[in-house]
Amino acid sequence: MSRRALWASLLSVVVGAIALLTINLSAGNAPVLGLDLQGGVSVILAPTEAAADEDLLVVRDLIRDELERLGIAEPDVRVESSNIVVDLPGVRDQRQAVDAVDVAGIVTLRPVIQCFSTAPGIEQPGGGLDPAPLDDELPLDDESDIGPTGLRRVASPDPVDAAPDGEDVLPIRDTNESCVVGDVGGTGEVFARGSASPTLEPQQGWGVAVDLRADGEPIWNQLASECFNASASCPSRQLAIVLDDVIQSAPVVNAPTFAGSVSITGNFTEDEARDLARVLNRGAFPVDVEAQSVETVSPALGSDTLRAAIIAGLVGAVSIMTLMVLYYRKLAIIAITGLVLWGMVMFSASIFVSEATNYALSLAGATGIIVAVGLAVDSYVVLFERLKDEYRSGRSPRNAAPRSFDRSWRTIVSANVMSLLASVILFWLSVGSVKGFALYLGLTTVCNLIVYGLYARPAVILLSRTRWFGGTPSEPKTPTIAATA
Repeated sequence: MSRRALWASLLSVVVGAIALLTINLSAGNAPVLGLDLQGGVSVILAPTEAAADEDLLVVRDLIRDELERLGIAEPDVRVESSNIVVDLPGVRDQRQAVDAVDVAGIVTLRPVIQCFSTAPGIEQPGGGLDPAPLDDELPLDDESDIGPTGLRRVASPDPVDAAPDGEDVLPIRDTNESCVVGDVGGTGEVFARGSASPTLEPQQGWGVAVDLRADGEPIWNQLASECFNASASCPSRQLAIVLDDVIQSAPVVNAPTFAGSVSITGNFTEDEARDLARVLNRGAFPVDVEAQSVETVSPALGSDTLRAAIIAGLVGAVSIMTLMVLYYRKLAIIAITGLVLWGMVMFSASIFVSEATNYALSLAGATGIIVAVGLAVDSYVVLFERLKDEYRSGRSPRNAAPRSFDRSWRTIVSANVMSLLASVILFWLSVGSVKGFALYLGLTTVCNLIVYGLYARPAVILLSRTRWFGGTPSEPKTPTIAATA
């Protein structure tokens, strides 16, 4: 490798690390911290009835998915005995924490008898309880979807305060309307878990698409057929999607049967479509849970833990650097500079990962970083020991440096790849804080390979060509033979 190429490689990693650090510091960026480092709220949820271990695991997974959709950094959701413990880093308000984990609830499907306005001051005209005819702008189509969501305001002589047996009066979410609904015809378990998602069509706007489970499709089609045909149990042709006795949506059914999936369209905004998708995804909850206790982890306690972690890391780094200087003398400058550059790159990478994902930097993640310091130091130890072996065999520093790097590179890559592989497997199989440990261990390993590969080779070769290191200048003089008398 030419001298110019060596300097280009060296300067690329040095300038890049300094530039990234400067940009982040000037912008005030910092890694998002976990509950144990910045404080937050811990909520203990308990099932309202006896629940099997499998049911609790399902609820745990659904709560974790919902919290990640809300953007809460690294929520720790775990099953302890018969309870579910949820740790929310950065959340200060206990009410906010309870609302965030309140993702359970029973989703039911009920045919709509009629709907009416409950706004104060609106006179209800007479004319019986027969539902009004459907609007002409709700055409039938041959596709398996549910038509526009518009709710019918049905005239009634008086607001309905009580409904016959088997029927209920339920409010419609975020409106001044209520509907009389029939018996529960099915639950949210007819939908495939996690399959609901918002869609955007050029003609119909925002909507929601959801898949049907194989065992839920007959139940859904039975309800859809009743509503499509405007039977006595569903004269309005509307099917209410109900969560905790509140109607979330009541779309008009435009097809008698559905094959595998359902599309719900109407005058949705993007937020309304996403909210409805979340409701449909909740339908798979096998058991209802409620908050038993809410505890706040003090930010002061979190800052004390962070301070202790930083002190431990600094003490370890300084101790390692001191031993490197005492043992390797001048060579230690290469390792110390490499560790500083690695720290800069790692700091910037931690900021990116914690902001772009839901994996905040927790105490477990900080442990992974500290463990990786040893792996980074080992890379330089392998190089230096190989360099000493080359010296002992009689080679000059100028010749020994490139040979040492080339022969140690494969060993270093193998060690880092094994560490990275272990991190990936651990991240894949684990949950909670262990995931954070695996993530940051793997991230630091990748940073170490990048910095070492771009920095160590040019640094050791260029330094070996200096007089200070014991080598010769880059352009040695032509040797001469002196005459003797």
